Amino acid sequence: MSTPRRILIFAYFFPPLGGAGVQRVVKLVKHLPSLGWEPTVVTVRARDYWMEDATLQAELGPSVRVVRTPSLTGLSLLRRVAPRAGGRGAGRRSGRGLALLRRAAAWALLPDSYIGWMPFAVRAGARLLAGTRYDCLLTTSSPDSAHLIGRFLARRSGVCWVADFRDPWTRRLSFSPPTAWHRRRHEILEASVLRESSLVTVTSEETRADYLARCPALPAGKIAVVTNGFDEEDFAELEGEEPDGGRLRILHAGQLNPERPARPFLEGMRLFLERRPAARARIEARFVGPCYERDRADAERLGLGDCVRFEPALAHAQVVRELRRSHLLLLMEHDSARGGLILPGKIFEYLRARRPILGLLPPGAAWKLIEDLRAGRCCRTGDAEGCAEALAGSYDDWRAGRWGPTPLSDAVLAPYERRALARRFVDLVAERLSGRDSADL
Repeated sequence: MSTPRRILIFAYFFPPLGGAGVQRVVKLVKHLPSLGWEPTVVTVRARDYWMEDATLQAELGPSVRVVRTPSLTGLSLLRRVAPRAGGRGAGRRSGRGLALLRRAAAWALLPDSYIGWMPFAVRAGARLLAGTRYDCLLTTSSPDSAHLIGRFLARRSGVCWVADFRDPWTRRLSFSPPTAWHRRRHEILEASVLRESSLVTVTSEETRADYLARCPALPAGKIAVVTNGFDEEDFAELEGEEPDGGRLRILHAGQLNPERPARPFLEGMRLFLERRPAARARIEARFVGPCYERDRADAERLGLGDCVRFEPALAHAQVVRELRRSHLLLLMEHDSARGGLILPGKIFEYLRARRPILGLLPPGAAWKLIEDLRAGRCCRTGDAEGCAEALAGSYDDWRAGRWGPTPLSDAVLAPYERRALARRFVDLVAERLSGRDSADL
């Protein structure tokens, strides 16, 4: 029996923290042991985030070692001066508090408000590397400061280092440096991570192409796509779950944020209901996950308080069940070139739920996938007319009895299953390690 390889992973967002950013690393860690890898995860002890999902800890087998460290973050400081703005509360928070935190962090903390975790993570990582032979380091962002941990430790140890970008750094939607000097510093840090890492993984072909276009000196083979995906085990007992037929049920699963507010959809829904007032009693839109005060205010202002609901975040298993109990799944991204790079994790669970998707999107990665798989309807974010027409088409299909699951086969979905993606990741790392070993001969 071959000796397992060992990987040291640095992930700020890890259970019991919740949210979309946790899923990618949790599912990777879950499947690594069966693929011959022993993972050790360095993460935070403090829970400086506004979403938790302790149930995700059950995903981790006994062979997964988790090392928790202290951290200092911008959010912990914000809670001291404005507890309500930074707290988890009942699933909503103040946009003013977040704006305050972002402005302060953008000026004073490079590259982000989580840089205070770096000294604790570096110390833990150095101690682990001194006592155990690891074949690979993996850092995953956001936060981007995680990659500075990997850069420091890789420089000292020479261990193969994979930098995983769940979001592009300087092309992230929320990236807004206060000065040209700050922008340049971010660009220098990002370039050093791209240059010094052994392998870079991103979540879409569009992001890979964007990096290669902006960094032509990088070898094309250094950046690989490992998309997000779905875990078949999450859906194993849900095939009998069907939506209640009394209303057309629309679901948006996941958090809303300043770059992804509810308003574009709400404006389209208002227009649809103005034209089809009888539909008001037969349609319901739910936003399950953290939101902002502004989102609720927009729904009330547009007269949608009776058919739009905002609900707190659920445990991931419950969210997956709600996907199956819905007729139409809502996907939204910012209408910009940056938004077009994003292929969010939820789209793959939407696809596996085999429910039609309503995408309010810019042209790009997510729109292309929905179109290629014929998995739903898309319109531009902010196109209220297009959204109203898409809602009318979905509503008419449902009323006429034409609604049904999307006809996506297991073979079409198989490349996006989490175990297959974990296999792709370890194959990429093994190929990189083989190249390094050959160079040492």
